[in-house]
Amino acid sequence: MFARVSAAAVVLAALAAPASAQISKDSKLLAPFKPVVAAVTESTVRIKCNDKDAILGTIVDADGFILTKLSELRGTVSVRFTDGTEYEATTVAAHKETDLALLKVDVKGLKAVKFADTKKIPRGQWVAASGPSSDPVSVGIVSVMTRALNGRDAIITNPNRGYMGVIPTDEKDATGKLLGARLTSVPADGAASKAGLIVDDIIIEINGTKIEGETSLRSTLESLKGGDTINVKALRKGEAKTFKLTLGSAPKDRGDIQNAMGSTLSGRRTGFPEVLQTDMVVEAKDCGGPVVDLDGNVLGINIARAGRVETWVLPTEIIKPLLVEFKAGKHAPAKAVVEPPKSSLPVAPPPHVKKK
Repeated sequence: MFARVSAAAVVLAALAAPASAQISKDSKLLAPFKPVVAAVTESTVRIKCNDKDAILGTIVDADGFILTKLSELRGTVSVRFTDGTEYEATTVAAHKETDLALLKVDVKGLKAVKFADTKKIPRGQWVAASGPSSDPVSVGIVSVMTRALNGRDAIITNPNRGYMGVIPTDEKDATGKLLGARLTSVPADGAASKAGLIVDDIIIEINGTKIEGETSLRSTLESLKGGDTINVKALRKGEAKTFKLTLGSAPKDRGDIQNAMGSTLSGRRTGFPEVLQTDMVVEAKDCGGPVVDLDGNVLGINIARAGRVETWVLPTEIIKPLLVEFKAGKHAPAKAVVEPPKSSLPVAPPPHVKKK
């Protein structure tokens, strides 16, 4: 109750502030919200990919299970807790429709969040986003109540996806079986052309993952981002060739450019089944953590920075049933096809757990 009263006092002061974007990041206005997020701070962790900060995560089970944003996971994944300790993590479940992944770390006795319903949360309700420190990541209000997305927002796209600079199509063998994605256009200034790919090359693998047609190629590029370096295997007049290229960034439309002014939006920010829309300013790398009301009730997980002053929360009504499926062993992540080693040298042991 004290937390609500303290936060309510700062809300009155915040009403005189010039804009909600400034409220979200003003350290003086954030400070009174510390008691609001205190109960879930210990349940919020930093997810690192290849030793770099990538996203936040939310502890959902005392035995080491953590929910986070699937599309941000790449390479070696580790989890840093509020006490500074760090452990390697394994992705045990992945759900593309919600962009959620369930990670597992070899730690017991963690503090898990308890989810509350959001259907009755009114427009204008104050909310706060938790981070891995005592300070809230951001505060704001519910600008649109829990709703299903429609139109362009309902389609899963990744504006920050990797861009090869090609136009692909299916090409099939004499029996009609898909061989891969045939390149019908390879502009000279694109990443593919610079790496040596040409028209009529047939891409059959990317980073060891089989490419079975145009849709498969586009789906694979959706999981990558500009700047990623990839290995491409292609057929050229029946002969397999390997290329290494660095992906560019997909061209952005005017809306994307305007929305991204002043910050970086989440790569995957559309296609969710339902969202609770807030005006919090949460950086893309700080999505994945829990969102609470003034009483500390967990309403969901920040799933995307979707606009200049627009952060979407994946509500608990979507999370809770999916979490049951995750723990039942459903939605296991797809494994990339990896060629067997060509030498008989022993395989190196997995890296040791990192602790600080």
